[in-house]
Amino acid sequence: MAMADVSVWLLGLAIAVSWWPSPARSGAGGGWVAPWVLLLAVAVLAGLAGGVLSWAALLPLAVFMCLGWWAQESASSSASSKWPLLAFGVMALALALHAFPWFHRVPVFASVRLSPDAPPFALFASVDKALAGLGLLVWTCRRCGSPPEWRTMLRETAPVLLLTVGVVLGLGVATHLIHWDPKWPVQAPAFLAVNLLFTCVAEEAFFRGLLQERLTQACGASPLACWLPALVSSALFGAVHLGGGWPFALLAAVAGLGYAMAYARTRRIEAAILTHIAVNATHFLLFTYPALA
Repeated sequence: MAMADVSVWLLGLAIAVSWWPSPARSGAGGGWVAPWVLLLAVAVLAGLAGGVLSWAALLPLAVFMCLGWWAQESASSSASSKWPLLAFGVMALALALHAFPWFHRVPVFASVRLSPDAPPFALFASVDKALAGLGLLVWTCRRCGSPPEWRTMLRETAPVLLLTVGVVLGLGVATHLIHWDPKWPVQAPAFLAVNLLFTCVAEEAFFRGLLQERLTQACGASPLACWLPALVSSALFGAVHLGGGWPFALLAAVAGLGYAMAYARTRRIEAAILTHIAVNATHFLLFTYPALA
């Protein structure tokens, strides 16, 4: 396996194990290093060796990580300031939008026609976007910390998830963007893993874990505390998909509203991530992907 591939899969593993309980959440003693930190360090070294990262990429990466730590420390202090969180959010957005040229996309599979009436599709792993998602997930997102929390989150998410999948893909069929096309291509495992860890985590960590959560906190006890943050985050989510055209952006906004309501119902980032990957996985496996040509 090439070093570039090693870097990608180690980074994905770092994101997956970031749910490992930290000392602050589990009561462990000092001197404990989170597994995701070790995996991230090795992933970065492999990325440098494999050309995924240029040496100059270490500067924005170090700034991003320092801002994340600062934002977390500021949030837990009595004299908290919003500036560290704002700077961290801007830096995360810059990484996710590929603002720094020193991070390189890694091809996961070459251009293939997944549906007979769809255009060719190639999958890339965006390392900078994944790094943004990891930092946001660790330092800004409300996550499940115990089995009872997981069970409650899953129970409350299930109806929103099913409704979102049905509405989004039903609208896709009704507007002739996609149609029924069940399949299990050889690329499915790679697509599902990369889409979950590199796409869904990053997008939900930013739009729901950072943006929607802070808007909810700002609204306080207002009657708008549920709907306004959800509408804002879903509208912005649709806006960033305008590159695919207005129909696709509107469908993305509807999907984003489903992800936002899953988050609002539970206030846990896992709810939004699971709803997001459920829509994407169902689309990939059961309908035209990415869309009708």
